[in-house]
Amino acid sequence: MGGIASAAIQHPGTEIRVDEHLIVTSPDFLTSKASRQALQPVRENGTLRDMDALVLSTDPDEIAAIETAAGTTIGDRLEISVFGLHKAAQLREQVANPFGWQALKTFVSDRYVDVDYDGAVFKALFPFAVEVPTEALETYSLEVGREVFPVANPAAAILNYWTRSISGLRPKDADKIQAVAANVFAKAPELVEWMVDGPGQSQMELAAILHTLRRANSQPRSSRELTVGGAVRVQAGSVRDLADNPAFLLPNADPNTRDGVLALAILKSRGLGIPESNETIVRLYQRFAEQRLATITKNQAGSDS
Repeated sequence: MGGIASAAIQHPGTEIRVDEHLIVTSPDFLTSKASRQALQPVRENGTLRDMDALVLSTDPDEIAAIETAAGTTIGDRLEISVFGLHKAAQLREQVANPFGWQALKTFVSDRYVDVDYDGAVFKALFPFAVEVPTEALETYSLEVGREVFPVANPAAAILNYWTRSISGLRPKDADKIQAVAANVFAKAPELVEWMVDGPGQSQMELAAILHTLRRANSQPRSSRELTVGGAVRVQAGSVRDLADNPAFLLPNADPNTRDGVLALAILKSRGLGIPESNETIVRLYQRFAEQRLATITKNQAGSDS
């Protein structure tokens, strides 16, 4: 589950025990001003916060059961977002029809399971996908007083924000993620290696691809580099090299299709970056549109008709 984990792992008193997959908040966590603000059900812009829950399953009944439990427990006090693992067939549909609706409406990443490939999990944001090792999906426990919550590895949580949108790290998340990353890396420096050379490496590669889509031709050149938490860096590369990147899903496509798909990805990345940078648009989207656009924000399968 997300949300509460972000507040906890940026609190200076929180302890991160990597070997135990355990995060323990300090006694003053719930009474600190920053944490009280972060845990309020309403954001500073007046919109309801959301409760994100990833269910490591493709079974719609299991996902629905979690969503029902969340709705029963939380009611309308938060926006509830429960999502599972998608079947790789949905990703293959995008590859087979790269200009169809299923591909065109993809603006956010998600996780896909390929049952024909030893159950491998991929994080994909068309037209790119990287394999995610099992270790990157391992659950941590977050202790807040007597309560225990299942959450992602703190480094994986950072990567989830970094690789969520086709525009890269969203402006509304940037300050939060910088604070989270700085605190996480100070308390658990081994997680830097986890991200750069360990289980998080493939998602770091995806972060670099998304940053390239958004910033490859940016001026000044300093905007082509993004450092998170003062320790982990991605550099925008050349757009021309993206077609040869192992993560590109259409390596054998004809040149016109390949160039068209990449051009569309760049257009989507930079076009989405404009409203994402406008606080008023973000607030209106969160208030009126976010839940109505589930087929996009949750990458739900749909017909191309």
